[in-house]
Amino acid sequence: MKKMALSFIFLSFLAMYTPCLATDYTGMWWDADKPGTGVYIDYTEGVSAVCGSWYLYDDRGNPLWLTFMGSLSGNVLNAELYRFTGPRMGGPWDNTAVKGEYAGTVSIDVSNPDRLVMNYEVDRISGTLNLTRFSSDICKGSLWWDVQKQGQGVAHFHFTGAQGEDLSGLVWYVYDTNGDPMWYTATGNATATTFEAWQFTGPPLGETWDTALLKKKQAGTITAGFDKTVFASSNRPMLDMNFTIDNIGGHLSLEPFICPVAVPK
Repeated sequence: MKKMALSFIFLSFLAMYTPCLATDYTGMWWDADKPGTGVYIDYTEGVSAVCGSWYLYDDRGNPLWLTFMGSLSGNVLNAELYRFTGPRMGGPWDNTAVKGEYAGTVSIDVSNPDRLVMNYEVDRISGTLNLTRFSSDICKGSLWWDVQKQGQGVAHFHFTGAQGEDLSGLVWYVYDTNGDPMWYTATGNATATTFEAWQFTGPPLGETWDTALLKKKQAGTITAGFDKTVFASSNRPMLDMNFTIDNIGGHLSLEPFICPVAVPK
């Protein structure tokens, strides 16, 4: 999976803000045999609600994201999957334009906290992902959203690079210029603030996974930083995110997303 990076002061804050518990499933997960996709899970033991976002490709290999929300029964989460359409990128944001529709079901077995088994059915296509953590860091990540621009979000995570580098990443799930679901990733050094945003296409859903079909292109840039002024005045964590995607610019005022939240209809 891929991601967004933030300033050093924000990462220092994030380490304090993100819960770091012995059994905490929150963070980015992936199936190492199927790179280029990922599942962000927001769940901590003792809290009943489980939220998640799944970044994948549709039956034509175009980027698609689905969300789910439910509660655990024993060691298994059973939930419905929803796909969304929303305001087109570059146009005025209208929360009432965000529409969700049923897309299928997901079942996630969390018996092993280091390896989750995710069974899914999307548009009558079934499959299984064997998920492991994308990062072995103690604090796995956090989910952010702009309350004024609902129906999109940013999954942030912190990880160690192949050479021991301190890295940060994000997946931003939003809508393209047609209002269809789109996701972008960005990664970079944890001390940086501006990063390249990438768009992916990949193996079509339901077909045999072929990593050779993964293709990426640079879509623009993302800049993000912790808003110290808001935190100092109201003790609220806030992120300022500015982006330029395909020559379209915009801004998000991000705050922590708290699961659960109602599914738009």
